[in-house]
Amino acid sequence: MSEKWPRSRLSLRARRGSAAGGGDPPVAKRSSGEAALPGDNYGSAAEEEAGNRRPSKLSRRFWKGRPGEGAGPGRPGEGAGPGRPGEGAGPGRPGEGAGSGEEPYYLRAFLAVLRAVLGGEDEELFNEEDQRWLRTFQKLSAVGQMLYVRLFQRKLNWLKVSKLNYDEIALDLTPAIEELRLARLLQTGSELCDISEALNLLSAPELKLLAKSFHLRTQGRKTEIVKSLLCLARQQSIFSCTQKPSSPGLAIFNRVKEMVGPCVRVAAPARAVFSRVLLLFNLTELTDEEEMASAGQSQLSTVILVNMGQVTFPSYTVLRERKIFQHRADLLRYTEAVHSQAEVVTAMANGNWSDALQISKAAKERWMNLENSSDVGFYQELPMFLRRFTAGWVYTRIRSYGVEILQRLHMYEEAVEELQSLLEQSIYCPDSRGHWWNRLSLNLHQHLKRIDETIHCMLKGLDDVWVRTGHRLALYQRALRIRDSPSCKKWKHLLQDVPVMRVEDVSHVTVKGRTCPGMGNALFLVENRSEQPNLGQGEPCSTVICSVEEVSLAYYKQQGFDQGIHGEGTTFLTLFGLLFWDIIFLPGIPDVFRNPYQACPLDLYTECFYQHRKMPVELRLQFLQETSVETLHKLIADVWNNHQGTMTTLINWEIFSSLQQAQSLVSCLGGLFLSGICSILVKDLRHCRGGLPDLVVWNSHSLQYKLAEVKGPSDQLSHKQMVWLDQLQRLGADVEVCHVSAVGAQSHKLS
Repeated sequence: MSEKWPRSRLSLRARRGSAAGGGDPPVAKRSSGEAALPGDNYGSAAEEEAGNRRPSKLSRRFWKGRPGEGAGPGRPGEGAGPGRPGEGAGPGRPGEGAGSGEEPYYLRAFLAVLRAVLGGEDEELFNEEDQRWLRTFQKLSAVGQMLYVRLFQRKLNWLKVSKLNYDEIALDLTPAIEELRLARLLQTGSELCDISEALNLLSAPELKLLAKSFHLRTQGRKTEIVKSLLCLARQQSIFSCTQKPSSPGLAIFNRVKEMVGPCVRVAAPARAVFSRVLLLFNLTELTDEEEMASAGQSQLSTVILVNMGQVTFPSYTVLRERKIFQHRADLLRYTEAVHSQAEVVTAMANGNWSDALQISKAAKERWMNLENSSDVGFYQELPMFLRRFTAGWVYTRIRSYGVEILQRLHMYEEAVEELQSLLEQSIYCPDSRGHWWNRLSLNLHQHLKRIDETIHCMLKGLDDVWVRTGHRLALYQRALRIRDSPSCKKWKHLLQDVPVMRVEDVSHVTVKGRTCPGMGNALFLVENRSEQPNLGQGEPCSTVICSVEEVSLAYYKQQGFDQGIHGEGTTFLTLFGLLFWDIIFLPGIPDVFRNPYQACPLDLYTECFYQHRKMPVELRLQFLQETSVETLHKLIADVWNNHQGTMTTLINWEIFSSLQQAQSLVSCLGGLFLSGICSILVKDLRHCRGGLPDLVVWNSHSLQYKLAEVKGPSDQLSHKQMVWLDQLQRLGADVEVCHVSAVGAQSHKLS
């Protein structure tokens, strides 16, 4: 009888039910007739299909577990089995020691990720050298595996052994450290040869003591002391262990290592392999700087939080059909691109513009090499929402960052050339074309004063179907300014037939806000009127510091709106998510759900989202228009009660104080208006998620409401905000712009 694949214990559903009932968490369901995929062990259909083939030698190692552990957790047909959520005390809880005989929660999660990836089609993306590292980890003792996973979860830095406090693993970590060193999974202090890295291990008091011993200034911040020590070492151009004993640099370095004591760092080669495993397990677009630099740790943290019951993801069907990576080289290119993106974002955040420029130039070279490779055809055939996970897409984003870098360095000629190059291609990042056309027209018009080229650029941009909402309005308004400018009369005829884009203005109101002394126009003071019922006659209210939006909310409360939310787009995105929950997580659409830990389908921010669900979307929009308020209340209540707290991209469960408050707002907005705003969002969420009004205020008794965009002193409406205000007004909403003017305390009293 052929060996069956064990079913993954990673749940797609809320752990809430299993924790309460004490049973196993439900697994993702597969639609009837749906083909099972290799390695997709999230349901029984996958197990039946997998029974017809034999797992690889590497995969079987991870299924079997360590010697002496019996069948291992998660094997089919095992009785209660260890490691199952919700069973009594259960293994895997924080603080579990190696001596308990059970895998702690973080190791169980790590092994589950390895099983999921190495048991499927992605195993072919790892060569023999990669598999050697994976086998090395599998052969470690329980303590060695636990310590490695703990250290892997931390940033790739040197760590003082004296600061490692993992009592649940072992009171004395020395044997485990030695085991990892012999396995070449860990570097020890003998390999620390960079004085900068060594200095970063010292605390501020230790650095001051070191600086004092070398007669350097000990006052100032930690970074300043490090800088002075490095300057002393650089005088001799000495940074490595090969320095002569007489050099001051070596004296500093030896003294630092003496102060640091034993230290360790996870070895980079093996770490890179495990990082790629985690990346494949939970492939999502990394937009956060810390996520991009984390080398997969964020994915592992997600699994751990789910296994501990602290995070729950929606229930959906995992259905894979397309391969994103053709071969190992493809994955390596993507991983390298993601690391480059993290580097350029970090350099820009730190103001290191010259370093950032070099990274962006290197990215352009790699992009050009990819453009000339035979893989371009494969990338073009990928749907847009999967193309984001290609090296070409990431390098295109880095090139887009490069435009900003060039502009910061006032290199406008080069910025124009780069923008023109980006606009000549249409494979990657088409949703950025509106931004690129706007930057190109601005650079040509304002910085290079090339009116002819500016007009040509604007006309081509307005003719580009990817230029949407605010970007289109910005191009149109620039065209009007040039056409109506007395200094540009000779070009007026070129702009006679510019496509018209009508955006109507809305009403404006101005309220006065008392500024907080010493804070400019950033913060304001308002009276705490909630105290008034408890105050004696003539007793003044206390004042509270607040933002410009809170000043506006206080104003609208005085106007009779007893309910108000400062949520910007979050309020409407939450309502959209509640009203379209079942359609967002609709089963049967290939490749939009590729792993158990997605907060949204991968196509959510692309045009594919609407195209894949056109019929149910249109039926829901029609339903919203025609149904009663009571039915809308029930629809929202069903989703709220069944899924509250579930991790999802669109819904912020805390934006409303309660379900009743959300239902109260729905009563005011009505189905017709909600249908209109959801129609805009569902068709182009990528471009329409920003620009919605700051405030939604309403009277829960009269059911009157108002949408207000708040502007502080000197603030102006963005083009996206103008477009949204116009669209909301056309849908019948009461919309206005609330300007808060700053006045001093004395002026406020007089007024």
